[in-house]
Amino acid sequence: MDDVIELEIEQGPEAGTYSVQVLRSVSGGEPQGTMTLDVPALLAGMPLIESTVLASAVAARRVVGDREAPLRAMGTQLFESVFAGAVGGAYRASLGVARERGKDLQVLLRLTAPGLAGVPWETLFDPEAGAYVCRKEPLVRHVPAPSSFKPDTLLLEPPLRILGMVSSPSGLARLEVDDERQRLEAALGPHIASGRVELTWLDDVSWDGVHAALLQGHWHVLHFIGHGGYDADTDEGVLAFVGKDGRADYVEASSLADLLDEAEVTPQLVVLNSCQSGAVGAVDPFSGTAAALVRSGIHAVAAMQFAVSDVAAVAFARSFYMAIAHGRSVDEAVRSGRIGILGTGRGTLEWVTPVLYVRGGDTRLFEFDSTTTPSVAAPEVQAPAPPPAPPPVPPPPVEQPASPGADEPAPTKKSHRALIGGGIAAFVASGGLATVLALLPHGDTDAATDPSPSTSVVTPRPVVTVQHEVPATQQWTDMLLACLAGDTLEIVGGGTILHEQSATGRVGPEGLADPGYHAYNVVGLPDAPTAGLIGSLDVQDPFFVGTGVTYVCPRDGELFLGVNDIGLAGNSGAFAATITLHPGS
Repeated sequence: MDDVIELEIEQGPEAGTYSVQVLRSVSGGEPQGTMTLDVPALLAGMPLIESTVLASAVAARRVVGDREAPLRAMGTQLFESVFAGAVGGAYRASLGVARERGKDLQVLLRLTAPGLAGVPWETLFDPEAGAYVCRKEPLVRHVPAPSSFKPDTLLLEPPLRILGMVSSPSGLARLEVDDERQRLEAALGPHIASGRVELTWLDDVSWDGVHAALLQGHWHVLHFIGHGGYDADTDEGVLAFVGKDGRADYVEASSLADLLDEAEVTPQLVVLNSCQSGAVGAVDPFSGTAAALVRSGIHAVAAMQFAVSDVAAVAFARSFYMAIAHGRSVDEAVRSGRIGILGTGRGTLEWVTPVLYVRGGDTRLFEFDSTTTPSVAAPEVQAPAPPPAPPPVPPPPVEQPASPGADEPAPTKKSHRALIGGGIAAFVASGGLATVLALLPHGDTDAATDPSPSTSVVTPRPVVTVQHEVPATQQWTDMLLACLAGDTLEIVGGGTILHEQSATGRVGPEGLADPGYHAYNVVGLPDAPTAGLIGSLDVQDPFFVGTGVTYVCPRDGELFLGVNDIGLAGNSGAFAATITLHPGS
């Protein structure tokens, strides 16, 4: 990623002071400054922050409730301390340049002073923009290592090989192993079906079992689900494997790093879906499990700095791997994971929990070789009905209009809900560009006819049509559709939802015209009809959809649709959405 602002924060000349140096920036400036930060006080407040974040998994109906106040206060303090004076000017200038290019700005933190790595930098809150930095830009923690290198599997011939393990030793909170596996398998289902991802489960999550698996296979990613913690006596992060007696065998980060080095090709990415796997000590900033693994040679580690709910952990994994399979860099994938958590329920703060540690400056670990991409597996797994059997009804006319819009007559849209589930689209990535593997909507005559397995799916990019439901109880729903800058999205909305605050209850995609409801609008759409159908790219810069809109993608991104309502608890039902993507020139 070229659009980066890299900051180094190290110990200052006096206690409680730190020097902040911009090592590189998009704007070209490299200013420095000094900040004062009471790190011990911040670390002392971490239990409150953690309990606040975990408690937020229970949805509450409020705009910015008291529960979020400590998080935002800490984030504001951190932002105003770091991005002050000339350093703040470099950040604003770099952000502006990145926006002009249609890119995200990666914020790369080098934290060399003891104690700083234990601070939740993911809470950084920009009061001027009114937004948390890590929800808008990729936020990365850099770990200094003896040597930095680009991963040797940059050009990857599918599949991406993931070694998954669920460790549930006796004596600790019980994990439902089968349920955990099923959740991850469901999250990765489309990518497994397409042949782009291969998930292998390790049954014996003991030291010997992991050792044997690393010696026997070639793994790109290690995904650990289980318990983690921090051993204050040794000042080191630990993961709970299963010992010979079935009880917990706590494996120190340094030992785990040596174990992973036994693999013929060390996995370049480790995902630790465990409680406190991203936590660190107050003395050695690299003693946490995640940071220690990166320091020892793993290129990138995504981990959790707080305890995490099952719902958030699954949402993170689903969106994270979906982004990786779409060719996104690992920092962009972590940000996608945050957005996935954000969609689990209004009021959740668990998006702050994931942490990404990297070595070196390259965060694009895997780039798929499109010439070897499988092209036949996904449709057979995803389509519930046999493709040869045509539907008894003629193809609905909604697939034929060239440009459905907001003023399209309602009768042409009423059958959209019946189409939900009839169409599927699986996407793969080559060099970061999303391309269609399969498109099988019932009655669709616009898709490529009789594609041969030998035909390239990269060029030309076809017109794609997908149908989805947009639940009224979820702020944003991923449409599993990626667009490139210049692509045109034709979005048609249908159906009704039950909105608890409206007089009649039933509301269509055009929403409620009464401005009295505007207090419940999402940020960015203050005057749009409440409870109407809305969209966004990567949950940024929302736009109103209603019954139909033509939207030109201003940048690369993934389409999300949602409901213009910040109070979702009393809603029910779902809108129907049909999206047609026309590739740009």
